[in-house]
Amino acid sequence: MGRDLSDDVESQPTERSSNAIDISPSKAGLPWATGILSCRQNKYWQLTLDTTRVFLALFAADETAQKLFKSGHSIAEISRQELRSNMEEGWVKFPTYLFTEGDPQRTRLLAIVNVFIFVFDDFWEMHETSSFTSVQEEFVSRMKPDFNGDDKPRTILQSMIDQAIQEIMELDRECGNNAGQDMIDLMIRFFTRPPPPAKYNDMEEFLLYRHEDAAVPYVLGCTRFALNSSVDLESPRLSRYLRLLKDHVSVANDLGSWEKEKRAYDSGKVLYLINAVDVVKNLFHLPSDRAAVAITEALQLQIEVDIDAEIQRMVDMDELTAEEWRFIDATLHVMSGNVFVSTVMSRYGGEAFKLV
Repeated sequence: MGRDLSDDVESQPTERSSNAIDISPSKAGLPWATGILSCRQNKYWQLTLDTTRVFLALFAADETAQKLFKSGHSIAEISRQELRSNMEEGWVKFPTYLFTEGDPQRTRLLAIVNVFIFVFDDFWEMHETSSFTSVQEEFVSRMKPDFNGDDKPRTILQSMIDQAIQEIMELDRECGNNAGQDMIDLMIRFFTRPPPPAKYNDMEEFLLYRHEDAAVPYVLGCTRFALNSSVDLESPRLSRYLRLLKDHVSVANDLGSWEKEKRAYDSGKVLYLINAVDVVKNLFHLPSDRAAVAITEALQLQIEVDIDAEIQRMVDMDELTAEEWRFIDATLHVMSGNVFVSTVMSRYGGEAFKLV
């Protein structure tokens, strides 16, 4: 594309925090498969890494987490495997590059909920959804507003989960918004999503499911929490833009993870292959995976053309508040951060593109 998609937003009354720095993956020589050139990195990446290690260690040692397993894959074992891995080059990068504007306290809390997302989702992918009921009872239920566990014994991990949730709620009370509660609600919604259908009749049907399966509503909730924002995620003024954003995050994520997910599915390590490349191949009866990847890449670029047009429309209408423009600016960096992480993280085979 001829220009950065973020140019129009930067002309609006947006104010970026001092909690992040600008980075330029394309100038660093990385393959950059998006027209969104502006990218940001949260300054407190070490805090994110340290917090992640602490909570993974708690999951690895927790008695309840060791009991929750099927087919030999317990939550504790998933956590131990991550602690043994080079995890700083993996999924731990997501909060640093997607939720860039968080201060140290919010960044630490985002790192904690990111551990929940990774550990529980890995368990979900390895098992029938009926097996996930025990995870909901032992852990996810603690995150709900009506949870009352005062009469139940708690492990160290459960106490730490309770403390994190209480801290998020306290921030909401102090700031007079519900960004933290919404983030938790959207996380619970992600954990309770249904399994994928046997087939998709069209791309629209797939994308609507993929939005939930890729946790994109939760990602938007995290963005709002990082910004300490009161923006309405259901606002009609933002609906078209947010729909396109959800499509972009889903498709870009699928392109980045395609080869790894296909290998995991073919080897029986996961039960479901939920990926836009696979759906495109089946819907259009394409002869090869390579052709399906090319069509899916074209789809992502078309989404970006539509995003560009929608941003220009919102500029021309001149109806958005400064807070809404700040949120749009942050979500553009969610999209570019998602592409960046997909390019460099080892989960997606990005070892060749490590910067150091």
